[in-house]
Amino acid sequence: MVTVNNSDYYNNIPAGRDLNNLPNTSSAGTTVGYQYDGLTEEDRFVQKVLQEHYDKVYKENLSHSDPMAYIESKYCDVTSPNFCSYMTEDQRSIAYRNEKRMLQTGGKYSAGFARYDYALRNYKDVYTGGSRSVGYVRNTDREKQYARSVVNQQISNLLSKNGISISKQADLVFSIDPYTYQLTVSGNADRDTLSQIEKLLNEGDNAKNIWTHAWICMHDADNEIVNSQANMTKANQYSLWHEVYETTGYDARNATYKNGTFIAEDGTDLLALFKEKSKNGAGYELYSKRWLQYAKNGWKKENDLVLKIGFDSSGLYDIGQEKGYGATQNMWMKGVSQSMFEARV
Repeated sequence: MVTVNNSDYYNNIPAGRDLNNLPNTSSAGTTVGYQYDGLTEEDRFVQKVLQEHYDKVYKENLSHSDPMAYIESKYCDVTSPNFCSYMTEDQRSIAYRNEKRMLQTGGKYSAGFARYDYALRNYKDVYTGGSRSVGYVRNTDREKQYARSVVNQQISNLLSKNGISISKQADLVFSIDPYTYQLTVSGNADRDTLSQIEKLLNEGDNAKNIWTHAWICMHDADNEIVNSQANMTKANQYSLWHEVYETTGYDARNATYKNGTFIAEDGTDLLALFKEKSKNGAGYELYSKRWLQYAKNGWKKENDLVLKIGFDSSGLYDIGQEKGYGATQNMWMKGVSQSMFEARV
């Protein structure tokens, strides 16, 4: 059975993360995938800490005969014995707003992710100090590592459920077509095992979700491609194909360039059809220009964004980049503090 190395912090599933939280677009039968929702694990952690803090404070405020007066005494009245002089002005201001809003909404918390909130003071890796003017850098690398841990565990569960095991010596490669998202498996396991894994990972949107995860992990914190498998030419060809296919239903690879447009096998003028069905003019202009870039030489198969990602007994590992997220590749992340969930008391 494929197992995740739980002795490694970065391969542990974060507390509270739902393994069934698949991408929203996943079809029936999908069991592998990670929902990137724009938040990092740090964001979720901050949200969780603040939610618990203000829930507790809300109940405390309600225990007073006049909750609003008590809140004002803490944050607005410097003569009150309840005044929180140990907080900065910014911290008193946000605490006042949050507690007042919860009182007005019957306990509903919606304060967000303010890293300067006094409630975060014991969590050194997310706390930015007492001033709202101090910004922070969102750690997308850590989020990718968490995503890897989730996908690893999902694959492990899927294989285990179906009675599939691979040896510690096994070294496999998943290759995924960027258009059909068909996944093929190669490596040093026996043919039956390779076929079984391939079948399972092609169920639902498993392969598509693995492709997406691999693609996201091929970018650095500045969203630059850092993997030798990919480049912007391939990325543009990939996005062009999907935009055309999703808009017109035609496979652009089979079209022929003629008289300044692209003609499908059935004679349809794809540029005209794309313009007719495109939801916005900007999209038509962008993708029609990309089409014309490929017109002279036709569709180049070598520019197809076929992605390969390795898989062994420790889970997925990246191919073609210096800084990977596999269990044996992520030593570069050890400088990123592992104590995000540990309070400094």
